[in-house]
Amino acid sequence: MLVLPQSMKLFKQRSVFIRLLFFFNVFVLFTILAFGYASYTKSSQLLTEEVIKSNNKYIEQARDNVDHTLSNLDNLTYQMSLQPSIRRALYLSEQTWDSDQLLFQENIEYLKSIKLANTLISDLWVQFYRYPVVLNNISKYNSDYYYEDVYKVDSAMNWNERRARHIGFTYMGRQSATSYDIPSSVLTFARTAPLSNLSPTGILYVNVKTEDFSKMIQQGSDPSPAFIFTLDKSGNVVFSNPMRSGQEALFEMMKNELSTKFTSIEASNGQLQEKIGGEPYEIVFTSSLVGDWKYISVVPRSFITQKVNQFRQFTLMAALLCLIVGCIVSYLLTSRIYRPIHQIVEYMNQFGRKDTEGKGKKENELEFINRIMNYVYYENANLRDAFNRNLPALHHKAIDDLLEGSGTSAELNRLSLELGLSFRFDSYQAIAFDIGEFAHTDQGSARIEEMISLVDKPCCEGQLSAMETRTIRKRSDLLVTLLNIDWENPDMGSVYAYIRSVTANLHRVYSPTITVGVGKLYSRAEDISLSYDEALRALQFKIVRGEGSVIFVEEVAGLLIGQPVYSLDMEKRIINLVKTGNVAGWKAQLETLWLHNLNDRRLTPEMIRNLFHALAGTAIRTVYEVNSSMEEIFGNSFDIYKQLDRQSGVQQRITFMEETFGKISEWIQHHKQGQSSHMFIKIKEYVEQNYSQNLSLTVLGDALGLSPSYLSSIFKEITGMNCLDYINSKRIEKAKSILSLTEGTIADISDQVGFTNSNTFIRVFKKYEGVTPGQYRQIHQGTC
Repeated sequence: MLVLPQSMKLFKQRSVFIRLLFFFNVFVLFTILAFGYASYTKSSQLLTEEVIKSNNKYIEQARDNVDHTLSNLDNLTYQMSLQPSIRRALYLSEQTWDSDQLLFQENIEYLKSIKLANTLISDLWVQFYRYPVVLNNISKYNSDYYYEDVYKVDSAMNWNERRARHIGFTYMGRQSATSYDIPSSVLTFARTAPLSNLSPTGILYVNVKTEDFSKMIQQGSDPSPAFIFTLDKSGNVVFSNPMRSGQEALFEMMKNELSTKFTSIEASNGQLQEKIGGEPYEIVFTSSLVGDWKYISVVPRSFITQKVNQFRQFTLMAALLCLIVGCIVSYLLTSRIYRPIHQIVEYMNQFGRKDTEGKGKKENELEFINRIMNYVYYENANLRDAFNRNLPALHHKAIDDLLEGSGTSAELNRLSLELGLSFRFDSYQAIAFDIGEFAHTDQGSARIEEMISLVDKPCCEGQLSAMETRTIRKRSDLLVTLLNIDWENPDMGSVYAYIRSVTANLHRVYSPTITVGVGKLYSRAEDISLSYDEALRALQFKIVRGEGSVIFVEEVAGLLIGQPVYSLDMEKRIINLVKTGNVAGWKAQLETLWLHNLNDRRLTPEMIRNLFHALAGTAIRTVYEVNSSMEEIFGNSFDIYKQLDRQSGVQQRITFMEETFGKISEWIQHHKQGQSSHMFIKIKEYVEQNYSQNLSLTVLGDALGLSPSYLSSIFKEITGMNCLDYINSKRIEKAKSILSLTEGTIADISDQVGFTNSNTFIRVFKKYEGVTPGQYRQIHQGTC
């Protein structure tokens, strides 16, 4: 019944209707006040007690629900701290932690199972104090990288602070966190581990979304408009029930006043009466049974007053009769005369429009309606202008929704009518243009809109009349075009011509290297996202085809997928050859690796990346085996994995790895030069001349005038390998040459290269080459 007050505000005494109703409603109100005063005080007291009792019971139930959840999390983190694989990882040292990757994989699977079994947990991870590693349910990360790029918070929390003493299950605070680019508000809890140590060697972190706790105290069945929230011991709000629209400012005022007050209250539960913002409130609070949180319920007394008024009207039958008669009469009159005016006022209030034009003017109802109609006309014109200005952005959003799978054929028809986004033909195809590093240059970032115009230019100028194009920017380095083609008569030649025209235009104006991924053609708007996904999948093969390629998904979808071949024996041979400075040897091994994996096998881009990452790991192990580090050889800023990922194509990655192994080999040989270099030359010459004899450390030491133990240590220091392995490697090299060029028996060749019997020869040969001598002969003589 807001029609009457708003009519009085608008027209005051100028309306006859208002004057007639005024005296009638004065009589009704006087009757209600006279008969309702006696029952007001008592009913107010009873209802206040009932509301307080109800809210006290409600927050106790909410407290029990939250406490039960906290207890479960406490037990869960305690069990995690006792888990054997977690404990073993916590005991690893800075020197040994990187040697047991299977242990970390086992822990990742364990954390994954914990998270899957506990849907309340949004994030969980383990931070190790002895080495800079963070482990979560997805992967293992460097701690600095994890907190800078994977898991970011808006607070100044020092994650790398090492706790000297154990803490139990502890609330760390509420934070706005971004995990894997997904923002959320979370509550963070922590527990140090392992409990068997006096000092912790790591800490377990568990995140729970704030909204999940808020749901536990949400007033699903409580009719009172109470504010319910939780404070920690510092007076900070932990979580609250969802706010009704328009209550945010009031809640902030309430939070600021009550958080300060409750930090000084030592009682675990109770009741308060406070004025907040000039309005009285009833406050009920209780404390957590398992922590230091306080649960607070705040009910406005205006709610109680409203209930009291309703109760008073219910009990005073005579007053109610007068009120009902007055309401019926008011309703009949207002529904006939003032309802249109009331609706106009409602719309004005809803959209926040201020009645400034009519302020100070004396007008009746008809003049008011005339003014409002003029206002609506001009407002509609302004809205139409704003719509036209925002039309390009709306087009972009509509195309983006279609590419992401949010659009349907019905939605497309609606967009055609409402936004003028028409498609003449009935089939769709997505094309992705990867502009690469050009997007990150000043010219590229400033001229994206010009580039989009060039992409749509062939169709806009009528060069290709059998298709239409709509192009948007999806990423800084990716432009996506939605082609609209006739399904019954698809002209794929026009698609080829369009791609050639676009790449030529872009290269002529900006000279970027454009790689193009092309999805399949579909006849339904619902399948546009499939074509887009296929275009992106085709772009992944840029690493195989190289930059500047045009890759159709049909060309790569049918490839037979093989498996990369890189055995431990081959890795060991590469490491030994690099350490001994045998450049031709390790290059030959790499050539074999490229031949087996990149020429004869069809690998996915991800498999190719994994193969090169495995080679990067080989380079790191080579450096560690000679007691050095990548920083000592390449400099402090060198990160082999980042440098490798920056190489755009397969050939660039091959060149990078060969240069890396070359620098490592050169550094090892240069580092080993000195007093022992002359002795190493003598050892090599003697082995080269006498490898066919029965060589041993004793025989070699006697020939060079050195004790066997000293000879072994100096050889190990210079080469990083033991003397017997070196002799055997020379023998195997000679045997490979004989096997390739002659038809001699295995026994004869074994005797020629110095092995005492053919069984030993076969065993050592397979250890170094991965195949038996007979298999090696078949492979290489067949090749020749």
